[in-house]
Amino acid sequence: MHASRRKLTRELFPQLTERSRKGISVGFLRIHHLYYLGRKRQLASLRNLHLLLLRGWIAKIEDSFSSLVSKKQPVCLVATEGNSLIASILIKPNNRRGTCWSISFPKIYNTPEYNTLREIKLRLIKYSLDVKMSNINNWILKYPIDSLEELSILRELGFQPQDIISVWSSNKINLNDNDESLEERNSFTWEQVTRDNSEDLWRLENSGQSIQLRSIIDSKPLDIAELSVKLTRILYLHSLRKSVVIAAIIQQNFPDDINTLRVIRNLAWDERLKYALPSIIKTITIKNSSLTVECDSKDDHLRHLFKLIGLEEINQKILLSKSNLKRSEKKLSLTKYSSLGTMLDTLNPPNIPIPSP
Repeated sequence: MHASRRKLTRELFPQLTERSRKGISVGFLRIHHLYYLGRKRQLASLRNLHLLLLRGWIAKIEDSFSSLVSKKQPVCLVATEGNSLIASILIKPNNRRGTCWSISFPKIYNTPEYNTLREIKLRLIKYSLDVKMSNINNWILKYPIDSLEELSILRELGFQPQDIISVWSSNKINLNDNDESLEERNSFTWEQVTRDNSEDLWRLENSGQSIQLRSIIDSKPLDIAELSVKLTRILYLHSLRKSVVIAAIIQQNFPDDINTLRVIRNLAWDERLKYALPSIIKTITIKNSSLTVECDSKDDHLRHLFKLIGLEEINQKILLSKSNLKRSEKKLSLTKYSSLGTMLDTLNPPNIPIPSP
């Protein structure tokens, strides 16, 4: 009976059924989406989405009690074409209040039959900006500088460039011992982040960010204490008078960067970092060879030090942001037709040559 009805529907309304097959559907990850992958035996992706489905449920609970609990869990959004799961994207809170969220790079599972991948990525990223979660005001993301299609979509959606980040691999790191003296070794210590010292790291991180970026990320010292993970370290330099923070290694909280360490330092270069940084980077990366290390692409001191250690520069990423809040400061005049070169030229400070793909 049901089969005859479906056959009659296809005969009487061929255009309607064709349209439903061609249409792109975007929304939250649901249980029936897992069935789409299960039919094609994509078991690795299926296991990952099972976990993301559970974490998405927890994220909704966090949102329902936003005044009582911190927001930590990511939410998975998917795009389908008919009964085929085409792509997914992960959005994740960047602070415990959930005012700033980050967006992952689109993950592709299948090739669409009726639509272009660009259209699907556009719909997926655009949908993420309209997600109905409380308190979301700002968005931030890091995409590879050579992902031209995705960057074109982000320009179209109003994202603005903030920084260029240099990405380094630890696969060929030099494991030889350093030549630092005992005196140098005792003048600094690496400490894990706690509620007591989180403000020190918060101040150091803010000192290297523009006012606009700080307002978009909207982080507080407590955010660093709660969202930081075990590999984050603060470097203290000890003297007779006091101890000061001169650098830090921060394990990233972006959806794609859980195996990435960001190295930041004081604006003034301290020569003693030549002794302190190599030892901690080697100690951490020996235990996990899949880790990558990041620094500001304009920081020639760190880049030179990374080369001495044996790190290999493998890519660059562009940090972009978007705010839903109306701001009084002058906005960058970028349009969806702006080239990638124009986009990079707007970075602050200006007039510094930025490599383009």
